[in-house]
Amino acid sequence: MTDTHMTQAVTFGDRRRAAPGAGASGDISPWDILRGIWARKEIVALVFAGFMALVLFWLVTATSTYTVETRVMLSPRAGEISTFDTELQGPLPDSETLQSEIQVMTSRRLIARLIQDLSLGASPEFNPALRQPGFFDRIAITFGLRDPERITDIEEITDQVLGRLEVFQKSGSRVIAIVFTSANPRMAATVPNRLAELYIAQQVEENTSVNSEATRWLAQQIDELRIKVQESEAEVETFRTASGLFLTNGSTVPQQQLTELNSQLSSAEADRAGAQARLSNARNLIASGNAVNTAAEVLQSPLIQNLRQQEVALRAQIAQMSETLLPTHPRMMESLANLADLEMQIEKEVYKVIEALENEARVANARVAALRDNLNRAQRRTAQLNQDDVKLRALQREAETNRTLLESFLRRYEEAKARAEADTQAANARIVSRAQQPAGPTSPRTGSTLMLGAAAGLILAFLVVFLIEVFARGFRIGEQIERVTGMPFLGLIPELDRRSGSRTPVTDILRDPNGLYAESIRALQGNVLMARIGNRRARTILVTSSVTGEGKTSTAASLARVFALGGHRTIVIDADMRAPSLHIALGAAPLPGLSELLTGRAAFQHVIRQEPGSPAHLLQAGATLANPTAALASPQMQWVLAALQQTYDYVIVDSPAAMAAADVQVLTKLADVTVLVVRWSSTSRHVVARVLKMLSAASNRRIGLLLTRVDLKRYRRFTDTAIEEYPVRAPRRRLAAR
Repeated sequence: MTDTHMTQAVTFGDRRRAAPGAGASGDISPWDILRGIWARKEIVALVFAGFMALVLFWLVTATSTYTVETRVMLSPRAGEISTFDTELQGPLPDSETLQSEIQVMTSRRLIARLIQDLSLGASPEFNPALRQPGFFDRIAITFGLRDPERITDIEEITDQVLGRLEVFQKSGSRVIAIVFTSANPRMAATVPNRLAELYIAQQVEENTSVNSEATRWLAQQIDELRIKVQESEAEVETFRTASGLFLTNGSTVPQQQLTELNSQLSSAEADRAGAQARLSNARNLIASGNAVNTAAEVLQSPLIQNLRQQEVALRAQIAQMSETLLPTHPRMMESLANLADLEMQIEKEVYKVIEALENEARVANARVAALRDNLNRAQRRTAQLNQDDVKLRALQREAETNRTLLESFLRRYEEAKARAEADTQAANARIVSRAQQPAGPTSPRTGSTLMLGAAAGLILAFLVVFLIEVFARGFRIGEQIERVTGMPFLGLIPELDRRSGSRTPVTDILRDPNGLYAESIRALQGNVLMARIGNRRARTILVTSSVTGEGKTSTAASLARVFALGGHRTIVIDADMRAPSLHIALGAAPLPGLSELLTGRAAFQHVIRQEPGSPAHLLQAGATLANPTAALASPQMQWVLAALQQTYDYVIVDSPAAMAAADVQVLTKLADVTVLVVRWSSTSRHVVARVLKMLSAASNRRIGLLLTRVDLKRYRRFTDTAIEEYPVRAPRRRLAAR
């Protein structure tokens, strides 16, 4: 009597049933992972114990180290004497500046100075050449692979110091932390403090050097500028003398002459215009027949005015005389003659006035022409002087620029000299926290190390088991088979104890008919008995496997014996004509069998014999055929199976492995049901899936899976549905108690 896994056995693998739920689909289930981890709890414990042993060993053998920190703050030099009277301070250092200063602190030049200052090269902790050679070093020295006398290398010492040094910016501040680790607590505090001091001293040295260099450079530039100023000013005076550009009352002599000539020319042109106007008026009067005596120039002449007065008087006298004297009177004639003389004199004087006007006009023209010539010469001279003036101004600007630059450099020189004297000891950094010698080691810390080690050990142990489970090849429980393949699980066959010498699965049926192995075969028998093909029971059972070594032959032989011992007429056929082994499992001698029957070389009565251990009959594979697959696919094979079904209740066929030959695809068409034997926790799931796909493509007959060679002790760790031994008869005391 048994308590075995019987889920969905009634339908015996109806592969057209509903597929597993979405939550259980896939090749790996979370529950399988958890069951696998629980099943391998010994591995978890072993890995955890091993890891903790390594942690304890490290705690015992590790060298105690001390880690301390010095803090340096970067800030503008607010106390500089040179900037004490200014309101503005220097800019605050930004992130890039802080990172640059960190690189300066960890520079090999500064570290080499630290090593020399503290004599770190004399300590074996920092100088590998002073250390005692280790085990591998001694081996290398013995075989001549390494020189026994090592030379002290400053680069190696620098690397050792840098490896123990960490410099970084404190978050959200302008503070730089200098952290150093050493096996010596005094050295752990001394190194970061001294490094900070050397860094500040280097800043002071650099500032002094920069100020001195700036002062020297400014002094050199001032000397050169003095020479340039002298040369440029001398060049200005030389050019001024050569060009005659001397200033009088704010302007040069040629400019003053040009101004005066312009004024004279304007006045001469005005005079000429007036003379020409008067001359033109007189001429116009003469040409028009009008009395020229009315001209202004004529009227303004004193002589003409006198003659006019005499003429008026004489005319008056003549008029008076004409009243008493005849025109022929001598006195009358004398007076008329005198009047004619006066008129002639007046006319002559008028013409003299006109001639004077003409002379005046000619003189005015000559004067204008002379002034214009002088003006043109003055303009040409002025134009040349203007060009010279442009050159002179350029020379003056150059001289002025040199003088301004000289004054600027003199001022900067005085400032730099004052700064160098006042701020020689100023730096942009200061130590805000000095490292103190620690009272106890900072590493290793036993408590935290053990806690972290325990956590890491558990994680590692679970990770190892998880990876083992994820990459496990085979199936372990029936639920996993049904979830992954969609086929029914027919049961499991336990692995027999290997310590029993000649004990085999087939003989165990006879030796221990109530044992676990026999019960598991009977559980498989129960599933086969309940299998149906339509309205009839399944009678032809094909037993196969994916690969060799999974126990299909012993399973077929054991199933045949169980059927036969149960009173069923049973025959088992060895259809593996490539490597027949069924007769070996049943302890029978090799005889002609199926191959002779299929080829017509023997009849049923010649090849069918009872197997030695039970009433079951055996049909061996017989002689080797050239093409076993073709023989099994022939109508003769169908006829053989049909004939055997007329005689026997159950026909069990042992076939080759599915991945080894195509015979299984032929035989599954002829069988009512197929039992696919799968070795527990060994056969690859992908191989099984491939075989199921092949068998499903070959036939729509039912297929069930059977786990073989199961380690029950390990199997019970994955599930509680394993087969259990049940006593055939209860002890007397227990019966009495009932």
